[in-house]
Amino acid sequence: MAGYQFGPKEKVILRAQDVKIDGNSSPFSSSAELILTNQNIVFPRKGMFGKIKGYRVWPLSSIRMVDGMPQCRLDSSEFMAHKLEVSFNDELVSFEFDSLDAKKEVRQWVNEICVLLTGAQAPEENLRSTGAGAFADGDSVAETFGSIFGSFESAFNRKMAEAEPDVACRCPSCNASVKGRRGTTVVCPYCETNVTIR
Repeated sequence: MAGYQFGPKEKVILRAQDVKIDGNSSPFSSSAELILTNQNIVFPRKGMFGKIKGYRVWPLSSIRMVDGMPQCRLDSSEFMAHKLEVSFNDELVSFEFDSLDAKKEVRQWVNEICVLLTGAQAPEENLRSTGAGAFADGDSVAETFGSIFGSFESAFNRKMAEAEPDVACRCPSCNASVKGRRGTTVVCPYCETNVTIR
């Protein structure tokens, strides 16, 4: 990241491309490279034409600690959005990752922040999807998508049945031509025999 002045003992731990600060409503805000060093989280401030005008720097030491754990987590409460939510002493910042492996990438960031600040891996609850729209576990996700898929499948099958053209067959009693949808039973208009359309 050209232009950022690293401290004498500061080194890069992680980099992430295409990250933006959630809630930044400026028309000039755009995605940029987010950097985690052993001392800071660094994000460039860009001007109107994408030129870097400076850097936002959050010292890792300013992350709120509760029961010895840094307050950072994966937030997937919005559909198809994966964010690194970090609670600093004076603000809550949410970094939205926009990569193909965003969820995995955010988990890696949460874990690295915990390791840097405590020497221990992140607790599982910090790595799980959280927020109002989050699912409690994988089974809930499977059940939800299964029921959604089942509803779509039923509706699709009904529409296909409605769209299927009538077919003609012969009445077994009077040999008259009878029309109807395949698999249904109709009454022959001539001899009133029940005829299953095949």
